[in-house]
Amino acid sequence: MKVSFEPFALDAVEFLSQETGIDYGFIDFTDPRWFCVTKRRDDGTLMGVIACEFKTWFEAHFNAAVADPSFIRAKLLATVFSTLFSQAVRITALIEPGNERAIKNARQLGFVYEGFLRLGVEGRRDALIFGMLREDCRWLPGVKRRAVLNPFPLSGATHGFQS
Repeated sequence: MKVSFEPFALDAVEFLSQETGIDYGFIDFTDPRWFCVTKRRDDGTLMGVIACEFKTWFEAHFNAAVADPSFIRAKLLATVFSTLFSQAVRITALIEPGNERAIKNARQLGFVYEGFLRLGVEGRRDALIFGMLREDCRWLPGVKRRAVLNPFPLSGATHGFQS
């Protein structure tokens, strides 16, 4: 298996676009705002990709597409999050409300549900906002994850006002 931190090849861009429903075809992944991770099997087939964009000097947005769950390994996650938190204060993941698998995976990674963003993905789709701070990240050496008081429990939550 081979892990790459180089800008994405075309097949990785297409895979990320297909899996997330977001058109990444126009993105210049050589731009230094992007942190890219690709893992391939020995035969060159994709196991998964991680694409993180620094939206500001303190915040990176996290996107992932996984073809093979063995893509996500503790050593890789430690490398990814150590790299991101060397600059970022927070990492944000926007997830479609119906994507239960992505919600579960985000929570397992250590992301905390923070709220709802109407039409927050490409101005066309709603998103749940998940965030991670350095002190939330169990993948960093020496960090003991603290309990997070989450005023927004996701299960059974409604988004917006009820009358």
